[in-house]
Amino acid sequence: MTETAERVRLSQWDAIVLESVRALGLTDEEILRRTAEGTLPEPQEEAISSFEPLRVLQAEQPELFEQAVTAGYRIKYNTLGGINTWIRIVFGRTPEIERGEGIEGVSAELTPEERDRLAPVLSIGWTIERQGTEEDSLGTASYRVVPVRS
Repeated sequence: MTETAERVRLSQWDAIVLESVRALGLTDEEILRRTAEGTLPEPQEEAISSFEPLRVLQAEQPELFEQAVTAGYRIKYNTLGGINTWIRIVFGRTPEIERGEGIEGVSAELTPEERDRLAPVLSIGWTIERQGTEEDSLGTASYRVVPVRS
């Protein structure tokens, strides 16, 4: 796996749109080819109306797009809503957003593998904290994605 520091950076929206395409079961090669050809299927995710942002990214920055698809990416700037949507699309889980001052974050039940997939994608300034020590029968535990506090 590519280290976080070496990952290309995508906007949060481009990352969400890319993950929506991935969620359709396309391989990296199919995503690259079908984006270039303009033959991506219709979005199935209600939050995504079009895969056009990927076509624009592929046309304007083909090397960056290829790296993001094949080697991973880091989001340039995360928001609570964007983290929530990314987790929902990628893992099929329903996170909870907390917006109170000093307690803002996104809580979700994740497996260790899911946590490890999410961590390098988050923009600088965000961290994942485990909540409690309990794991359920599927190996998931409660985590919160929160802003780094100084």
